[in-house]
Amino acid sequence: MLQMCIIVFYLLQVYVSPLAKSLMLRVSLEVKAKPLASPQLHSFLATETLKLTLENRDNMEYYGRISMGTPPQLFRVIFDTGSANTWLPSSNCPESNIACQLHSRYKARKSKSHVPIGRNYSMAYGSGYVSGYLSQDTLRLADVVVPGVTFGETLTHYQPAFIPTTFDGIVGLGFGEIGWRNTTPFLELLCQQHLVEHCLFSVYLRRMPGELYGGEITFGGIDESRYLGDLHYVPLSRVGYWQFEMSSVAVGNRQVAEKIEVILDTGTSFILLPIDLFEELQRAIGAIIVNGSNVVSCQAENLQDVYFHVGEKKFTLSPADYVVKLETPSKTICIAGFMPIDESFWVLGDIFLTRVYSVFDADAKRVGFAEAVLEEN
Repeated sequence: MLQMCIIVFYLLQVYVSPLAKSLMLRVSLEVKAKPLASPQLHSFLATETLKLTLENRDNMEYYGRISMGTPPQLFRVIFDTGSANTWLPSSNCPESNIACQLHSRYKARKSKSHVPIGRNYSMAYGSGYVSGYLSQDTLRLADVVVPGVTFGETLTHYQPAFIPTTFDGIVGLGFGEIGWRNTTPFLELLCQQHLVEHCLFSVYLRRMPGELYGGEITFGGIDESRYLGDLHYVPLSRVGYWQFEMSSVAVGNRQVAEKIEVILDTGTSFILLPIDLFEELQRAIGAIIVNGSNVVSCQAENLQDVYFHVGEKKFTLSPADYVVKLETPSKTICIAGFMPIDESFWVLGDIFLTRVYSVFDADAKRVGFAEAVLEEN
């Protein structure tokens, strides 16, 4: 089944392609451009809240550490709201699978809690595919232990997409409606086992250069210090993906689209929109066509703001928010962080989430938004 998570990868290969007192699990994000640092464990706000340092590769991959198995085997994963399934590279992948060999691999034979399922699986992404077979084991996130997680042991990766990634695998945070048949996704397990008091999580991301703190995912709660004003909620229009209706999108005074179906996706780096609207939006912000690619000025004052209307609330992306620089040995090229897809809906990825604090409320089947606090370097 095609998953609507579209993971946008690294630079040239990609760009062309108020529950603080409740039980919460807080996963922080850190920007990483250097070799992977050791994980750090901190307490935050309350003794029940755990904060595990995660890294972010050049604002393209927001990922963190989990472990699978007994004793624990460590992995770096994307926490992906655009899918519901979890997978990790398998130690049984062939030597010819370079993407697998370059990442940490799950060793079933070394885990006392491993349960074989054996059913084959295959998943397609916008940037590639993975396939293998299903297993079950205990997943640890910070100090929280989640037994009985069904996940894919991946034998085959689409090499061009997964060779350059820093993360090893994916933990899906979508609903069971888009998960594997007869399995319970990670988020539902976390809630069913009462490991968090409230079945929701919130996302705070930062778009910053260098090796700096980059944000966090908080399971079970909301951090009021991470946003300005009030949270504005809208109901899900479809349960499966975190999908809702956005009122409209405008560039300056020009409305580009209205009553848009939108998927909120932490596993996508850019903002994706239907092909028929893509060129209109690019023209409106001031992009030009160079060698078949949409290029924008690296000078922000030459470009337009983009406005996203959610209900009666407006969120603004300035050129400084959506312009991405591509560095080559001879020159610097700037593009806008929007990509066309052959679908009728939009996908709001990390470029949107770095400006908007987001709450994913599984209990109430809604998403909440507020302007994110922007921190200085």
